[in-house]
Amino acid sequence: MKKHKPITKSSKKKQADKKINIFENNQLIYILLAIAVLFVFFIRIRLLSFPFERDEGEYAYMGKLILDGHVPYTFAYNMKLPGTYFMYALFMMFFGKSIVGVHLGVAIMTSVSMCLLFLIAKRFVSGIGAVIASASFGILGISYFLLAQAAHATHFVVFFALSGIFLTFKIYDSEKNKILKYFFSGVLFSLAFISKQSGIFFVFFGALIIIFKEFDVKHILKLIRNLSIYSAGFISTLLLMLVCFYFFGDFDKFWFWTVKYLSAYGEQVPMSQVPETFKIGISSITSGYSISGYIALWFMALIGILFIFINKVSKQNKFLTFSFILLSFLTVVPGFYFRNHYFISLLPAFGLLVAIFFEFFNNIFINKFKIPNLIIISFFVFIFIAGKGVSANKDYLFKKDTKILCKQIYGSNPFVESIAIADFLKKNTKQDDKIAVLGSEPQICFYADRYSATGYIYTYSLVEIHSYALAMQKEMIKEIERNKPKYFLFINVGMSWLSRPNSEQLIFKWSNEYITKYYKIVGLVDILPNAISPLISGVQLNSYVPQSKELVYIFEKNK
Repeated sequence: MKKHKPITKSSKKKQADKKINIFENNQLIYILLAIAVLFVFFIRIRLLSFPFERDEGEYAYMGKLILDGHVPYTFAYNMKLPGTYFMYALFMMFFGKSIVGVHLGVAIMTSVSMCLLFLIAKRFVSGIGAVIASASFGILGISYFLLAQAAHATHFVVFFALSGIFLTFKIYDSEKNKILKYFFSGVLFSLAFISKQSGIFFVFFGALIIIFKEFDVKHILKLIRNLSIYSAGFISTLLLMLVCFYFFGDFDKFWFWTVKYLSAYGEQVPMSQVPETFKIGISSITSGYSISGYIALWFMALIGILFIFINKVSKQNKFLTFSFILLSFLTVVPGFYFRNHYFISLLPAFGLLVAIFFEFFNNIFINKFKIPNLIIISFFVFIFIAGKGVSANKDYLFKKDTKILCKQIYGSNPFVESIAIADFLKKNTKQDDKIAVLGSEPQICFYADRYSATGYIYTYSLVEIHSYALAMQKEMIKEIERNKPKYFLFINVGMSWLSRPNSEQLIFKWSNEYITKYYKIVGLVDILPNAISPLISGVQLNSYVPQSKELVYIFEKNK
């Protein structure tokens, strides 16, 4: 006969202390995660038709060249490594060569990134904390102030970095295929770097995970071996890229733009100006969050940095968490420009910090008050605060037309107008006709589905202050004169040039003479800061008086 243990006072106390925590229900946790992911996904679906800005135009045009069988840096030049170009090509191959096709690919990819952050965050915080981390990341990941509706390279950096972090942690969950996991985690971090050079800092975080998890003086050789396998994954991916460019592309162009010119570009902000530049960048982000309704989340994340060391977790987790925050921040720093969309690579760390903030209070409810279900208070506080931010952005997120939003956000940039300009060019050219765009508006070539007469799809590099500027201008001139484009566009928009008082002027003198000699004006578009202007062409040009000093001129080659 089975004997029953007597119920003692101590066992009664243990039973009383063991309260039910509704957020320990995995099914509920995954339902909440699904709600967060679907909420962000459907907002991105609403914004699918948001016109490309110039960075997206660059990536899309490069992606088109890849799908047409051309290796990057052969017919178009830029300083970024090719990862984002190939991802654009992949999205366009599956979803179509269009704004919608690219943005649909990014919507799916960012949804996966939210899930990856959830799985990673669960190693540092509770299940509900991981949901908060993922939701915070997702909500800020569609913020107009970070220009996050656009398919920026930083979204791809985040995706591959989170994939690498997830796989690196999986090494320690099972003894199966550990060698392959070390190697392919290195590959994934390498892809983050290839998507944008600032992703290199996440590579260091992957190495730190391995070091913190395995460091033991007695097994130092094993640690060195595993780090070597991880490094081999990273290096072999880079070597494969270099070999491909050496044998199938223009290696000299690739090396010049991604190494030599990149170095000159990175030296344009003197070290003496870095503190002021940093101050302006942080001030801009902080005020932007305040204006856009997310300032409370911003402060919670800052306080969360302190809570990393207060919360009762292992020293290993504290060091890994702080390392992740620090290295994520460093991805924003290279070049010292601190542009808004650069902060997208900081968002996973931001989400984790918000979760750590709430985890501090959740631990008090569980450990001090012995009432686990009070966690629901902090969860609803998060919902309220995040909801206030969403509500403040309801017109952007749920209501306004994407073209109107684009004009409101980007002002005197010809992003909306580029669609009509490209339609005009496409209707009036044959497939093999080339166009020249003197200005930094590569989206026009992509929309028009026509090749640029020059590899200089950006003109920023031509007017920056560095030793290559004059040679670049001469090369652009030579390419245009050789290819004799049917249409020549001059973008008289300040943001399309960012010219300095002491910039080289050859390109401007030449274009004025060249256009006057060989071309006639056939179209004109006013670029206004708060209105979308139509394209003026034909007989309308005879009586039209421009409303702005910022204009796009369309010239056709003389017969």
